Amino acid sequence: MEARDYPTPPPSRHAGSRLVTKGPNLVRAVSAIRGAVATNGAKIRRQDLSFTVAAPASGVPCTSGSFVQTHVTMVYRSGHNLYADLGLGTGAASVMEARLTVPDLGLTGAAVTTAAGGADQDARVMIALPDAWAIGSAHRVYVEARRVSGSDATTVRVLAAWQR
Repeated sequence: MEARDYPTPPPSRHAGSRLVTKGPNLVRAVSAIRGAVATNGAKIRRQDLSFTVAAPASGVPCTSGSFVQTHVTMVYRSGHNLYADLGLGTGAASVMEARLTVPDLGLTGAAVTTAAGGADQDARVMIALPDAWAIGSAHRVYVEARRVSGSDATTVRVLAAWQR
C-alpha cells in the first residue's frame, strides 16, 4: 500500500460539532436574538371579532349627549390591542364621539370625534389590553358613542373589529 496524501475534509458545521469553522461572534449572536424576537412578535395573528347590539330595546340610534353602550362582544384575549372600525352616521350639523370600553377591568379607550358633514363617516377606535387581562380570559367589550352637538339623527354601526 502506498501512502497517499488525502485532502482532509472540511470540519462539520452541525451544532454539535467540536470543530468550528467560524469563531464566536457577539454581533452574530445579538443579531440572531433580534431576529428571533421579531419573528415571535409577528406570530401574533389578527383575530376578527363580531359585535351585536348591546341593548335591543334602544337599538343602534345614538342621540344621547352622554356615552351609551351601543354594541357588545365577548373577547377572549389573544393579542395586545383591540380595534374597531365604526360607521358613524351624522346629520348635516351633528358631531359624534365613539370609544371602546371594558367595564370589568375599568378600561376606557380614547374617544374619536367625527367632523360635522351629514354623511356616514368611518372612524377607528382602539384600546390597549393591560397585563391584568390574562391571555385566554374573556371580558365584555362595549362600543360607546354619543352625539356631541347637533340635533340630527345619528347612528352607529360596527363595520369591522379585531384584536392583534
